[in-house]
Amino acid sequence: MASKTMAKGRKNPSGAVAPKPNHMDTESDEQEYSALSRKLQSKVEALKILRYELEKCRTERDQFKLMAETIQLRYSAIKNSLNSPDFQAAGFGNSSAVSLLVKQTRERNEALTTEVESLKQRLYDLEGDIKVVRARNVELQDTCGKLRATNESLLTASGDKMWQEDKSRLIAQLEQFRKRNAQLQYDFRSLLDEKEEAITERDAYKCKAHRLNHELNVALRGGEGGGPQPLLDIDGLILENKYQAEKITNIENELSLARQAASKYKLSICSKMAPSTNCH
Repeated sequence: MASKTMAKGRKNPSGAVAPKPNHMDTESDEQEYSALSRKLQSKVEALKILRYELEKCRTERDQFKLMAETIQLRYSAIKNSLNSPDFQAAGFGNSSAVSLLVKQTRERNEALTTEVESLKQRLYDLEGDIKVVRARNVELQDTCGKLRATNESLLTASGDKMWQEDKSRLIAQLEQFRKRNAQLQYDFRSLLDEKEEAITERDAYKCKAHRLNHELNVALRGGEGGGPQPLLDIDGLILENKYQAEKITNIENELSLARQAASKYKLSICSKMAPSTNCH
């Protein structure tokens, strides 16, 4: 409508000067640009907060992964101790219940490892999405700055034709800017949903890790039955097992040395006796 009015002004047969362009639209556009810029800035701050929460989730994921690896190492040590001669002599070897628990624990441990890898891949994907959203924010801020600079230059430009062309271009850019802003909001909501899913999976993984630790303690106690028992110190049992193994090795070495000394002593006695005497 403004272009038609200005075109009619040019066709005035009386030769009057065309009216100056109305700056109300320019001021409203500038206000709208400022509002959109503030919205973008708030979204950038929200994305920073989201990035901090994702880093926190990744740290917790690494901690639980380390916990799973520690439990796996303990499981291997417990398995070796279950197969050791001392444990077999104590009457705990070849137990079907313990073997079943160990097998189930191994399968659950493998499933947890797979879940850790999938969580890691999802976190990497979320990190890539955040980088894309940040790049879009930077691009939108640059576009807003260019639009503001163009608007300021239009205020001092002369000629109604140039003004109308620039105004049409600004309107088209503003429409694109709104579409990008809507897409950014959609991506932001998607990232929030994915973050909630990651937190839910992290909590589930935490529960599985605690349950695995409990089942390992039950397996180490040697089966069901009896009243409630305190949790066993797995590290202490492993250290005690190593200490007993070293002690047995030292005793065997001492026994071997004693046998060698007895053999030498026996040979020396036989050599001093009469040649007719047989020493076996």
